Amino acid sequence: MLTLNPISQEENLAIPYPTSNPTANINGDLADLLPFGLTETAKLQFTSVIAKDSELVPGRVTRVDGITTFVQTASIDYRAVSTLARIAHTDELEIEPAQPTVGDWVLIRPGRDQDPDEIELVLPRTSLLTRKRVMRGKEQGDEQILASNINTVFVVQSATYFNSGRLEREIALVWGSGAVPVVVLTKTDLLKGVDPADVITQVEEFAPGVEIFAASGITGDGTEPLRNYTESGMTVVLIGASGVGKSTLVNQLMGHEAMDTGEIRESDTRGRHTTVTRQLLRLPNGGVLIDTPGIRTIGLVSGSEDALAKTFSELDEFLDACRFSDCGHNGEPDCAIAEAIADGRLSQTRFDSYNRMGRELQHDESKHDPGAKTEHQRKMKVIAKTFRQKNRMEKRKNS
Repeated sequence: MLTLNPISQEENLAIPYPTSNPTANINGDLADLLPFGLTETAKLQFTSVIAKDSELVPGRVTRVDGITTFVQTASIDYRAVSTLARIAHTDELEIEPAQPTVGDWVLIRPGRDQDPDEIELVLPRTSLLTRKRVMRGKEQGDEQILASNINTVFVVQSATYFNSGRLEREIALVWGSGAVPVVVLTKTDLLKGVDPADVITQVEEFAPGVEIFAASGITGDGTEPLRNYTESGMTVVLIGASGVGKSTLVNQLMGHEAMDTGEIRESDTRGRHTTVTRQLLRLPNGGVLIDTPGIRTIGLVSGSEDALAKTFSELDEFLDACRFSDCGHNGEPDCAIAEAIADGRLSQTRFDSYNRMGRELQHDESKHDPGAKTEHQRKMKVIAKTFRQKNRMEKRKNS
């Protein structure tokens, strides 16, 4: 069984290779994957695996269409199946099935004769953007993986149709993935008598600690700072509702018309799908970008308490400061939350959003575990206390 453990020089010499300098051969092939965001970590992992099985071909998933996975390798594009794919854990006793997604670093075993090419291994993911499927207010029970191994997620909303509740959910989704959210307000060219800076100021309340930019995919105004997130070795993903200008923004960053574009309907403020599948694109300045179809609903997956706390970080200093440790923040005496809302230090709207999203996570966890409600509340208190202590330490360090 293959592992990612470092190999010794003796093991290297014992493995047959088609060339007299196998390491140079491996590194030469991997160098061709640099334009697709190859990191040093992925390179080392690939080298370790290929040294033990030279038939495997390294690459990155660029698109998934049903059962067909498109993989870019150093030499050709593969259309592979992934029936038996698994995560390449360092522990050879740990076998985890995997469904490859866009952004994955994978190893393909080329098919012989009429056999299909197969994805055999998926390298451990450094980040994973996942949402719970929700349709018409009802959970569908499963999760949808959107992308993996990403550094930054552009959370895209139209400056003309800003939705604060959706933005909070999108930011929580990104924090939970292990990537960093960046808010991009598009279609600034359509603002009538409104300064984009004023829109950014409005959004700041709902995105504490998150970079916010206003830009136009049509004119290019405001897009230059976004290129700092798309340099060589970086992977950025765009998420947002249909019609908010993701495809237009992609075209601007690509430098040419790579995607079809659409608009938000004035009748219901919804847009039509112009991107129909997730796909990885190479950017001119060396990074890669993953465009996604419009997401109508944002459902958080189980275990997103840390992401929720980070999204509503301004609540940290109040959540564990009430008189009673089991305070429900619903009329109890000496409630720090109620006092903060009353004197304007905390937004009632933000606290309501926090409660609503927290209840969803609690419900999801308690469906099969009656004791999960109490455990969820305990966990949120611990997280709030940890965040507050961390913030205090950072303030002392910077003072």
